[in-house]
Amino acid sequence: MAPRIDKGYTSGSFLGNFDMGECFCDVKCRYGHKVRLFNISRGHYVACDTCRTYIFVGANLMSGWRQENKDIWQKNFDSTKGYKFLE
Repeated sequence: MAPRIDKGYTSGSFLGNFDMGECFCDVKCRYGHKVRLFNISRGHYVACDTCRTYIFVGANLMSGWRQENKDIWQKNFDSTKGYKFLE
């Protein structure tokens, strides 16, 4: 079973335009838009480019961030400039 998002969301919970799903890998846009999962350092985020929003879904839940570098993280951070961060 995949780790849960650490804020205690349950299936069917919503945060802004995001349906939180069962785990961080199940987060979807409630409007059906494509979302993307990305890392900034060990933090994992989900963004909806159509809604121009993003959320933090956890840290160190998957190891892929360890193969990335500061240039990738900066590019990921820059890709959400002007987006609303939902807490």
